[in-house]
Amino acid sequence: MQICDLHTVPSAMPRPLSLAQHTLYADLLEQGIDDLFDTDFAENGSILMRPGRMGGPAQHAYYQGYRRVFGGRDRGQRYARYLGRADDPAVASRIARFSRVKAVRAERATTVRALIEAGMPRPDRMTGQLVEALARAGLFPDAAVLLGAAAYQTYGGILGVRLSTALSKPVDDAETRSIQVALRAVDQTAKIHAALCGVDPSFAPWTCSADPTRTTCFQNADRVRVDVSTVNAEPILFKAAVSAVVLFGPGIPVTVPAPECWLIRTLIGQGQRTIATGDTNRALARAAELVKAVSIAGRSHLLAKGLREACRAELQNEIQHLPAAARTILEGCFQIRQVGRTL
Repeated sequence: MQICDLHTVPSAMPRPLSLAQHTLYADLLEQGIDDLFDTDFAENGSILMRPGRMGGPAQHAYYQGYRRVFGGRDRGQRYARYLGRADDPAVASRIARFSRVKAVRAERATTVRALIEAGMPRPDRMTGQLVEALARAGLFPDAAVLLGAAAYQTYGGILGVRLSTALSKPVDDAETRSIQVALRAVDQTAKIHAALCGVDPSFAPWTCSADPTRTTCFQNADRVRVDVSTVNAEPILFKAAVSAVVLFGPGIPVTVPAPECWLIRTLIGQGQRTIATGDTNRALARAAELVKAVSIAGRSHLLAKGLREACRAELQNEIQHLPAAARTILEGCFQIRQVGRTL
């Protein structure tokens, strides 16, 4: 079977971000997740004050919110919730907390818009809503790592480069309608399901009929899918995992595999897919672009170190049998010859 040639894989040359753009992204990273979510009230609402009955001196506080509509741009049904007397210290504290979250989100959203206008990639609305739900559930930074196209879109900000728009987009409709995460512990799966149902109650466990042993999946009525794997299956995903920001809404803090670990996993996993199908695929093109970005960021030694460690671990056989396209990516950028034998 013919193995694809690297020349048939679309190539792209990352460009360094300006100092101002990289600083904006770094600011989002530094702020983290504090004051980004309100555990009691959706941030699309507001606090209303109403006078007491019969001319009483105390005002009464109400939260007015809108139930979320999955995938929609319009607000859902409006509802109100009584909080209590505004002069109650506990109520005043809740109002202050909500106001602080609203202010932080508004400031961060301005930064996110500036980065998007500068050409940095962002997810589609559906993906953004689901990633935000997982972040709100507390899965990042320690319990999970984000994978797939949503993770790849964050590497430009991490490395200080502008990745190509074409390669940052989902590969196909299947990737557009799915996101992937990996968990440190399988007991976090229920938390993921609850978070997804908070966005769309139709999310339910789903099993692929062609392969019932595959990764745990949740799928909604519109066939949007969330694939969940565990660290036991792919420990490389959590090795030196890094903080990142998904450019949606106020900028969603997540955890993603280190760029070098993502590259090793892609070159091995997608390389074997190329051997099996003979098809050129976007994942190898992303790998080629990311190798260049890693080099621009001065992190080439980390990739070489990761490959040496992989050679000493259980992945040695896979590395020795990388397809020509994947081997060329490494050889062309790092002069790594006969991968798996000389590293």
